[in-house]
Amino acid sequence: MTRDGRAPAHLGYPGRMSGRLRIWIALALACLWPAQAMAAIPNGQTTDPLERGVLLSLGSIFRVETTVSVSALRTRTGTTYPLGHIHTVTLLGTAFAVAPTGVLVTDAHVAAPFGAPLAVAAAPLALAQLGEFGQEPAYQAWVDANDVMPVGVHVIGMRVWRATADPKVHGTPIPARIIGGSVEPNADLALLQLSDTAVPALLLNDGSETLETPIASLGYGVGTATTLGLPTTLVPDVKLGQIGPTNTKPVKAAPGQTVTYISSPISRGDSGGPVVDQTPRVYGIVRFQYLSGGVLEQSQAIADLLGRMHVKNANGTVFNEFKLGMNDLWAGNYVGAQAAFAATLRDDPTHPLAAQEALLATRLAHAKPAAGRPAWWRVLFVGIAFIAALATLLCVWRLRRLGRVRDGHDDTAPQLPPAQ
Repeated sequence: MTRDGRAPAHLGYPGRMSGRLRIWIALALACLWPAQAMAAIPNGQTTDPLERGVLLSLGSIFRVETTVSVSALRTRTGTTYPLGHIHTVTLLGTAFAVAPTGVLVTDAHVAAPFGAPLAVAAAPLALAQLGEFGQEPAYQAWVDANDVMPVGVHVIGMRVWRATADPKVHGTPIPARIIGGSVEPNADLALLQLSDTAVPALLLNDGSETLETPIASLGYGVGTATTLGLPTTLVPDVKLGQIGPTNTKPVKAAPGQTVTYISSPISRGDSGGPVVDQTPRVYGIVRFQYLSGGVLEQSQAIADLLGRMHVKNANGTVFNEFKLGMNDLWAGNYVGAQAAFAATLRDDPTHPLAAQEALLATRLAHAKPAAGRPAWWRVLFVGIAFIAALATLLCVWRLRRLGRVRDGHDDTAPQLPPAQ
C-alpha cells in the first residue's frame, strides 16, 4: 500500500528471496504430509502417538498478549506516518514452559514487539490517518516494500493466560515478567518468569530432527495478530505437519540465520509456540508464517539461551505425574490413572486436562470394573478356571471308565444268581 492507496505487487512475507529458492521450498513443503488446520484438542482415548504427544504438551502452553504504544512508522526514505490519537496495539502470541519453576520461552517479537511484525500491526492505524485502508496482506506488503519500522515504541503491559481444553473457560491472567537479559532479537527469543512456580515443562530434543518427521504445533494462530481480530478462547490450535528442509540462505525476516521450514499451516499468533513430536520433545519454536507452512527456530537456540541464563530444562514433577496418569489410562489401569491425576491436581490445581481425564478414568473404571487389575492377574484367573474345569471332566471320565457310575447304581457290585 502506498500513498495513493494501492498495494505494491510484491506480497512476499516474510521478505524477498530468490525466485529459485522460493520455488524449491514451496515444492519441498508441498511434498510433506497434508497439514490439518484448526484441529481440536485430541480425545483422551486417542491411540494416535502424535495426538498423545499433544495431550501431554497442553499443560505447558500459554497465551501471551502484549500491548504496545507506537508513536509513528518510518520508511527507509525517512517518511514518517504518525499513528494519531489511537496509538496502542495489542499483539497476540504463544509461549511454553521450559522449566518447572515457571520459566517460559516465547519469541522476542511477542514479548517485546519490535521491527516489521510491530510495523504491520500498527500500519492500519498509521495509514488510517491518510484515509487509506486495506487487508492485512496489503499492510504486510507495504511494510516489506518500504522497509517500514516503528519509532517511539513503549511496552505498556503483557498479559499471560494458561491454555485450556474447554472453550467455556476464560481463566484469569497470570502475573509474568520478562527475565532481564534474556531477550535475543537475532534469534527472536525471550524468557518469561511466571509467579506460578509449579508448572509442567517440555523437554527440548537433542537436535536430531530429520526431514518429514511428523510434528504438531500448538498456538493461538489467527488471521491477524493484533487487537483488530483477537479471539477470546484460551484453547490453542493444534496443527499437524512435518519437518521440512533447513535453509542457510538469507531470509529477510531472519537475516544471516539458519531456519527450518515446517508444513503446519502457521498463522499470526502461533509465534512463540512449540513444535513437538510424539514423545513429546520440542523441535523448535514457531517464528513466522511462510508460504503454506511456517518457519521455526531450532531447539538448540533455546538450549543456548537457557544455558546462558542458567535455567535447567526439565519436565518437572507435575509433567511426570500427568504423564504417568495418561500412560495408565492408555494401558487400561484406571485405578492407577485416577491416583496419578489426583496427584497432578494436588500439585497443579489449574492443570487444563487432569480433571477431565480423571473423570474419564472413573467412567471407564465403572464401565469395566476388572480393567483396573493388571493383565497378568486376569490371565492367571482364566488359567485356574480352565484347569479346574479340565480336572472335573477328567474325574467324571475316569469314574465312568471304571464303571462306578451308571444309571444311579454300581455295575461292579456282585450279582446274586436268579432264584430257582
